[in-house]
Amino acid sequence: MQHLFKLRPYFLTLYLLLIAVSLGAALASGAFATSSIFRAAEIVKNLEITTFQSGVLMTSIFIKLNVLLNILALYILIYEIFTLSVCRKKVTPLLGLINVILIFLFTLYYTPFIVEAQSLGEESFYSETFATMHHQSVLVFKVLMASLFILFIYRLLRIINSGCKDK
Repeated sequence: MQHLFKLRPYFLTLYLLLIAVSLGAALASGAFATSSIFRAAEIVKNLEITTFQSGVLMTSIFIKLNVLLNILALYILIYEIFTLSVCRKKVTPLLGLINVILIFLFTLYYTPFIVEAQSLGEESFYSETFATMHHQSVLVFKVLMASLFILFIYRLLRIINSGCKDK
């Protein structure tokens, strides 16, 4: 266990890096790509693309993002369990658990539903069930981004504050 304790700064660095990269990827896919893809016909002259086709493109982006998010969720679980066993502080492990739940909700519940609905064709895209699930997935995604940001800031502030104790 003492050997792992010496490696803790490296695990923490990787942890913060994974959170930051995931936040950046989520922001890029959720905010930047969405507006371009759903306005592609306006941006590119003579491009014939429907909202359904734009949705299929967005889903392919989110499927790739889901791989990164699932890796992050596993790392959060491992890191926060280790931290809880060493430090006994419960705030960050609880925040980490909330993030893991949100990640798995998005990647293992909402995304597969949307993929399945898209495979049924364009008519399922306009159903009330799809609209409700899509709206819920957007909310989960936004809460996930906010909670990842809070976890990142909380962990970063703990590093900064621990470095200032000696001064």
